[in-house]
Amino acid sequence: MKQSMILLSTLSLLTINSFSIDLHKCQGCHGKNFEKPAMNLSRIVKDLKEEEIKTALQEYKHGSHGGSMQEVMQEQISKFTDNEIDEIVKIIQEDNSTIKVPSTKEEDILLEVSTDSCISCHGEYFEKSAMGYSRIVNEMSKEDIKASMNGYKNGTYGREMKALMSAQALQFSEEEIEALAKMIGK
Repeated sequence: MKQSMILLSTLSLLTINSFSIDLHKCQGCHGKNFEKPAMNLSRIVKDLKEEEIKTALQEYKHGSHGGSMQEVMQEQISKFTDNEIDEIVKIIQEDNSTIKVPSTKEEDILLEVSTDSCISCHGEYFEKSAMGYSRIVNEMSKEDIKASMNGYKNGTYGREMKALMSAQALQFSEEEIEALAKMIGK
């Protein structure tokens, strides 16, 4: 797993030149520089032409594009105006994104753990039920988080999203799972 530095008790903010759109959720699945096929299903966005990206985003917004991830993408894109979609395309094409991780407390623990792929479904604070199926992670105990992540890894836990979560959980080491549980759990 390619790891990126994050500060576990604060959130990353995306700033790109003069743009103000937060693409952190997008980067969770598509990669920091849009270099990954999201969930191993999509095309690599950074390799697409500007018009291809714009057309795909517009079609996602209107529910006429995408296979198994159509609903997820429509939910993500529907909140953006046409002007914001144009701005997103420019951001992706310029490939000048930088993630800033602010620190608010001296006692914050810096670990090399990437939660990018989690945030797009579970929310920035792990406050959402992923795609309407999961428990809300920030309401779970540390022990429940570790047990579910390890269960996903070994195939003994999960229902509708088991296959998707198994692939995600396999990216985390035991130490990373422990750190995530400490950060998120009650």
